[in-house]
Amino acid sequence: MGTEITEMQKFTAEEFEADFDNLMRKVEEEGESYIITNENGNVIMMPYKEYDSLTRIYTDHDEAC
Repeated sequence: MGTEITEMQKFTAEEFEADFDNLMRKVEEEGESYIITNENGNVIMMPYKEYDSLTRIYTDHDEAC
């Protein structure tokens, strides 16, 4: 599929902000995904195509929930 969560690089929010242009270019052009951490929790930055594929796995089925 794509990058697995265990393979993602982690950055603090401050580190991500300091290198924002470079990291966003890697997300957009190279398909990189990152975990961004701060005192309130974590977020994942990933290309929409990969996000869309992941959500379809859990939502596009006929099984009862």
